Order: sequence, then C-alpha cells, then structure tokens
Amino acid sequence: MNKKISLLLLLPIAVTACSNGNLSFEQMKEKVDGIEYETLYPYYAVDGYLDFNGQTTTVQKEFTNEPSTSTFVEYARYNEGFYCPDASVAERSTPKEEVVIFAMASHSYWLRAPLKIDKETFYVVNEDGEENMTCAHYTLSHIITSYMDEKGSINPSDCYIYYEEDSEGNLIFGGNEVHTEFTIDNYPYYPNYATHPELGGEWDENDPLPCYKNKINAKVNIKFVYNKDGWLIRETLSTIGYDYNNPTVSQVSLDAAYGYKFE
Repeated sequence: MNKKISLLLLLPIAVTACSNGNLSFEQMKEKVDGIEYETLYPYYAVDGYLDFNGQTTTVQKEFTNEPSTSTFVEYARYNEGFYCPDASVAERSTPKEEVVIFAMASHSYWLRAPLKIDKETFYVVNEDGEENMTCAHYTLSHIITSYMDEKGSINPSDCYIYYEEDSEGNLIFGGNEVHTEFTIDNYPYYPNYATHPELGGEWDENDPLPCYKNKINAKVNIKFVYNKDGWLIRETLSTIGYDYNNPTVSQVSLDAAYGYKFE
C-alpha cells in the first residue's frame, strides 16, 4: 500500500451501558437488506487495545497480503472465506452454496465478529425454519447473548441483543450487562508463523482458529458498529464495573477500530 489507512487512535475506555436500541430486529433487517452484496476485497487496518489477564496489549496492523481460498495467509486483506463442512451443523440440511458465511472469512481482531454484513449474509433461514448458524446475525447474537435462553440468575433480565442506528447511519448491535461467553482472538499475539514458530506453522482447514484462544464467561457491556455500507468500524467490550486504573485478572476490556481501502 502506498498510503497508510487512517484510523482513530484508541485509548483504553470503559464501555458503559447507554442504550436499549431504537430499532427492532425487523427494522434492522430491513436496513441491512438495503446493503447489496458486492465482490469487494479491500485492504484493511486495525487499531486495537486489550486489557486482559492483568496485562495490556495494543495492536496497529495493516492487512495487505493477498488472501487465499485454501490456506491461512498472515495479514491478508479482506477475504469472504470458503466453504467448510464443519462451519455449522445446520449445513446438513442446507446446500453448500447457501451457507453464506464460511470458515476462513475475515473476522474482527478480538471477538471474531463478521467484518462485513449485507443482504446475502446477514440473516439466512434453513429449510427447517431455523436460523443458519453461519450467518452474520447468528454469529453476532451468539457473541452478545450466549446465555439469553438460560433460566435463573445466569440470565439477567436485560440479557438481550439491541439494534440501533446512530445519527451518521451506522448500524449498531450490542448488549447491556449481558451474561455471555466469548473468546478473545489473537492473544497474546496474531498467529504470524514467521515470528512465532511455536504456533506450529501449519493450517488445518477444519479448525479455523490458528492461535491461542481464551474463552471467558462474564457479564459485560458489548457493542459492534457497522457503517452504512456494512463494514465493521468498531468493536468494544468491558466487564461490568471495569476500571482501567485498577486492573485485575477478573476484568476485561477491549476496543478496536477498523479502516478500509478499496483498490
């Protein structure tokens, strides 16, 4: 790339509960249905911050290498992915070409949220009437509300995903004080096999998780923001009561901004 992708420089922040959403699911779906699918593979960059396990990590990376449909490429520009039989149990009743979010697709740096949503990928229903487990909405709602259907204290009364459109036309998916289970990706570093040979240097196409993983069970505030064209521009999460001036191993906070260059 001849020119750096400009990004918001992130500072450690606490994600506060501030919204119950101003859109219903049906209204959000209508908004996303207005985003037509396009074959675009932009360069992108991430500016991220993570406070986890008693230590802080920052990342500023540009993804400029050519993607591949058959193997892992380090710092590859956007890739919509390829078909993987293990991507969803719902695939058994769904034709291969109708599974629209695939293994190896580009994901957000920390939480593996879809980088792109549009009419074709947002909400897909299988022949049995169930939501396809590989579509973007299912992925986002699972990250935000893993315990939404559980009973008792494990499920707070406000444990639901909210939908919102802000004054700039950005589409927001979030949860306030939700109890969820999530995995922090790319910790303690991105799986660059050249600089971290201990990762093994081999890619298993049936396991689209190439680096160290950290699964966390906590009550959090969480938000994903997509621009009017369906590209993720920010993800934020923090445990309830998070204070970056007094970090402990029981606290988690992360933030990442994304920029794109289409050429």
